[in-house]
Amino acid sequence: MGAAELFETDADDGSQSAGELLSLAPDAIEVRRNAGLAAAVGVVASALAIAYLARAVAGGGVLDALMAAAMGLLGGFWLLTFLDARTPLLVADAQGIRIRLGRTWRGLPWSAVQHVEHTPRRGLLRDGRLVVSAHNEERLVDELDRAGRRQVRIASRLYGAPFAVPLGLSTRVVGADDDELGIAIETVARQTSAVVVIDPDDAVGVDPGPEPEPDDQPHARMALRDPRPLIAVAIAKLAGLVPQRRETEAELEGETEGELEPEPIVASQTPSALRESAAGRRSEARLDASEPGPDAGESGGRELRRPGSVSLVEDTQLWGDRVRPISRQGDPVEPIVFDEFELEPAPDPVIGPELLAARTRLGLSVDQLAARTRIRPHVIESIEVDDFTPCGGDFYARGHLRTLARVLGTDVSPLLASFDERYAHAEIDPRRVFEAELATGANGSIRSTRGGPNWSLLVAVVMALVLCWSIARLVMDAPPELRGTTPVLNGSGGPGGVGSSTLGDPVPVSLDAIGGGAHVVVRDGSGAIVFKGNLAAGESKELDAAPPVRVQTTDGALEVALDGQEAKPVGQAGVTGQGTFVAR
Repeated sequence: MGAAELFETDADDGSQSAGELLSLAPDAIEVRRNAGLAAAVGVVASALAIAYLARAVAGGGVLDALMAAAMGLLGGFWLLTFLDARTPLLVADAQGIRIRLGRTWRGLPWSAVQHVEHTPRRGLLRDGRLVVSAHNEERLVDELDRAGRRQVRIASRLYGAPFAVPLGLSTRVVGADDDELGIAIETVARQTSAVVVIDPDDAVGVDPGPEPEPDDQPHARMALRDPRPLIAVAIAKLAGLVPQRRETEAELEGETEGELEPEPIVASQTPSALRESAAGRRSEARLDASEPGPDAGESGGRELRRPGSVSLVEDTQLWGDRVRPISRQGDPVEPIVFDEFELEPAPDPVIGPELLAARTRLGLSVDQLAARTRIRPHVIESIEVDDFTPCGGDFYARGHLRTLARVLGTDVSPLLASFDERYAHAEIDPRRVFEAELATGANGSIRSTRGGPNWSLLVAVVMALVLCWSIARLVMDAPPELRGTTPVLNGSGGPGGVGSSTLGDPVPVSLDAIGGGAHVVVRDGSGAIVFKGNLAAGESKELDAAPPVRVQTTDGALEVALDGQEAKPVGQAGVTGQGTFVAR
């Protein structure tokens, strides 16, 4: 149960003066998106999108890329739905109904709601809906912004009404069961608005279930119209249809009644009265027939009625000089304004004129200033006449003054000092602030407000993209090759010491010491030493070795010719060098 207190009339009290009972307002009813379902579908769709993306990059076709894009869009939509599940779609409480259109809220008190239609769910594949019908929907739609009107058009196409929310697998109801949602809304509305429950069994032709057993517990009875005048009219009509009996028939009936013995009449049990009966009294009224009134010709036929009949003509109500009706049929009626919540200017305003002058210098209207400060327009209008009641207390009033001074470019210190000196007092009940907003809004509705950019959503989207990119890189990147494809020319098998199993045929190798003497070491492809010794200046050496041939010398001017090819020096003259030679 909520904390707001309401008074209701005791309908079961038999006394004429009904007492008042103090009760608590019922809990608010909320319709939210199903966060669990949205998270599950979003995660699965995102995982499938990443898998299809990896397959498309690794060499898949166009179909894989299309599936990755489709799954990515589906996953992003459901993840956004999961984030949107933090805020309810509809809230119904003792004050009224608030419905969210995108990021725009629209509130309606119960006096502005014509009726509420509740269509329950009909299985897993057929969702229900909750439709709110207002007295002036066209005006409410015109007051919405562009995003709100777009949501209204989408709701009209999907659910057939501008202010409607779905009831299915993608949503959940907080504060009531799905089957008892209509009863819960009636309890919250306190019977100020009609709740129409569309039974799905009647629509599909299913037999209704068994009626519930009567409960002996006392319940509040509904106030019904007195049926006695209608019963009397029906009896009078039936009596007029019966023809007049003839005198002979009356005589025969009199004779037969004398012969037959009368049967005892047993009276039924007298029902209990709906209210305590009052003692009857006699009143005399004298009518002077010699002085007909102005309405004698109009109501003269009333004297011809039979005794005991009921008049079907209502008496003409005559208003005196001191009593007059509020309005008559067909006359225009002025809108009712709650005097309690009108602006109450201070006798000698000090703070408001300064803010009004600053706003006038900047050329801003009240609505423009409200859009910049996020303060409701009626609160700004009240502050400009030093009426701080709609602020909701001293703490909020000081916050409003700081915000207005910052936007208007004025010094807030003297304004706060004047406020503390003249207007600071105890805090005000928040209910009074809400009722003041209802009294000043169009058709009693709450003015729509819209928040700023959702930075948390932006950060979540960026983090999700970075995570998806990291996983895709991890899946798609191949490990680098640890061994090269080029052959090892020295025949070494690496750290394992396993060399080449087969060598090529030996080829002739010619060594010429042209520059000077040198110490020479020649190895074949298996690493075995073929020649090791000294060569004098101008000396040559012929030998056979399996390529590749590796030559080490103390003088780089040594020329080496392999298999009749052109001779090449090992390195620079006078410098130790080595080289590897391969037959072409």
